[in-house]
Amino acid sequence: MIDLDILKNIEKEEGISREYVIEVITEAFKAAYKKTFEETNAVVKINLARGDVKLYAEKSVVEHVVNPTLEIGIEEAHSSEKNANIGDKILIEIPLKTLSVAAITCAKQVFQQRITEKKREVVYNVFTKKVGETITGRVTRIKGKGNIGVNIEPYNIEGFIPPEEQIPNERLFRERLVKAYVKEVRMTESGPFIVLSRASPEFLVKLFEMEIPEVMQKIVEIKGIVREAGIRAKVSVSSKDINVDPVGACIGQKGIRINSVSKEINYERIDVVRYNNRPEIYIENAMSPAKVERVEVLSEGRDANIYVKKNEIQTAMGPGGVNVMLASRLTGFYLHLIEVEEG
Repeated sequence: MIDLDILKNIEKEEGISREYVIEVITEAFKAAYKKTFEETNAVVKINLARGDVKLYAEKSVVEHVVNPTLEIGIEEAHSSEKNANIGDKILIEIPLKTLSVAAITCAKQVFQQRITEKKREVVYNVFTKKVGETITGRVTRIKGKGNIGVNIEPYNIEGFIPPEEQIPNERLFRERLVKAYVKEVRMTESGPFIVLSRASPEFLVKLFEMEIPEVMQKIVEIKGIVREAGIRAKVSVSSKDINVDPVGACIGQKGIRINSVSKEINYERIDVVRYNNRPEIYIENAMSPAKVERVEVLSEGRDANIYVKKNEIQTAMGPGGVNVMLASRLTGFYLHLIEVEEG
């Protein structure tokens, strides 16, 4: 008997079609028949309305039987098919209880293997289309080499955040609900390996889209984004509507919007920078929160001198030089800090 509830469950929760499951059941019983009788003349009929399986052997009607597994005598054939003639092929039902224990085990193995393979294929196909999207899930475990497992809702599929895609010093406790960016999906021997990221700039873009309607509606455009995960990020923005201040829209009233984004990434500092086509102005904006006296773009290449007062040097540098480094990456210029003498 087929448990129809299990069949429906596979179809609903695993995304595997009923037709495929029936195909696999058919294959499993044919494998069991071959295991028992060492022949391939099995025919399987499945009645979903009754939830049962019937197994038959297709036999040739002959006058003298040589191989009883493949042949049936004319008199015996008439007990099943009254109009059977020599040379016909008829179906003889094989009671399932005649299958050996090894055959039943074989059938279960075939079924489980094929369903597992199909499930992996379904997951792979679903998540290759989700690369570049953000998912929500619960932290499950830490697996080998520091990979953090995340059960992706509502798919009940586990993805992993590798160490290089984690936010440094962020502690993700078991059962914590987190968001992550689907960076890559690759097929391995054990199935699809879904690579998630919380450290990538792309993840920060998605968070901006979630928290800031003007970004989602493309009124405010993110022109560039750089990030040193866990320390600082810089996001340059512009507006397609002269009545919308891009920086103000991203920060929100009393900083509520940018604080929501920062909270999601372990309170990482985010500088929202106003984009400008003029390199001097753009570089000055990118150096925020430092106050810059003057920017000099050098004619010989992508270099620029930034003149700041002594009391602004530390702010311009940032911890470990992160502020000027991110400003350089954001603008595409090699930035050189020059201290201005006060007087």
